[in-house]
Amino acid sequence: MIHDYVLLAFVIVAAVAFVAQALAMWRAATAIQEIRQEVREVRAEVKQRLEPLAQSLGEIVSNSREPARTIMGHLADMSRLARDRTVRMDQLAEDLADRTRVQIVRIDQLVTSLVDKVETTTDRVQQTVLIPVQEISALAKALRAGIGFLLARRRASSVSETTQDEQLFI
Repeated sequence: MIHDYVLLAFVIVAAVAFVAQALAMWRAATAIQEIRQEVREVRAEVKQRLEPLAQSLGEIVSNSREPARTIMGHLADMSRLARDRTVRMDQLAEDLADRTRVQIVRIDQLVTSLVDKVETTTDRVQQTVLIPVQEISALAKALRAGIGFLLARRRASSVSETTQDEQLFI
């Protein structure tokens, strides 16, 4: 008998659990239906708001295609022009560098030639002016020494020996 009561209690608990589970499932299904309805409403509202925005964006994109193509064409032209000018500047710089090198070589040759001419002129001045001047100077010194010697002999004969000794002593 107790056994029957226990069995009956388990069956009642199982039935209550089954009914509770059915109620929970029904509540979950109802909540899901409510969520689906809210999602539909939000979706309709978003679609309603995004549709004009999408149309505006479409118009903007379609209207900006031609100006964008024009801008891209101008950018390509500017890039080509800049590249051409850069090539010209590079060629000009190379030409200027080559001309500068040639001028530097010419200046070096001119300075070298000038130094050689100065050295040649200096050598000729020494040979034509300085050497004869030195020879004339040596000749003049020799004549002075000779005249001085001759004059000194005449004076020596007139001056006494004691005076000479005194002069040498002093």
